[in-house]
Amino acid sequence: MANNIAFQPMGNCVVITATTANVQGNVVAINAISPSNQYLVFNPDKNDPVFVAYGATANITASIPDGNSAAVVAIAPYTERVFTGPQSSATKTIYARIIAPHNNAKIYVTPGEGL
Repeated sequence: MANNIAFQPMGNCVVITATTANVQGNVVAINAISPSNQYLVFNPDKNDPVFVAYGATANITASIPDGNSAAVVAIAPYTERVFTGPQSSATKTIYARIIAPHNNAKIYVTPGEGL
């Protein structure tokens, strides 16, 4: 549940990488220690955005919007954002995948609650 407290991590931070420009990275599993549906996401790249897709199954696709819509969240360069997504827990895994217009893209994702 979203609330107005400072972000409280409720699971391990995972790194999601895409080593080649415009090619999807590997699917990564995210589990929270207790049920949560908010995620702190950090894009360490100082120049380019990263696009993140989330889903309840590992069969997800990340694509860069290019005039068509895409089921992704854009994370601006060198920023962190908290957003609400599918709920994860110790027994419910959420999956994420990224794509970016540059090589060696990565983001860090931590499940939790708060702003």
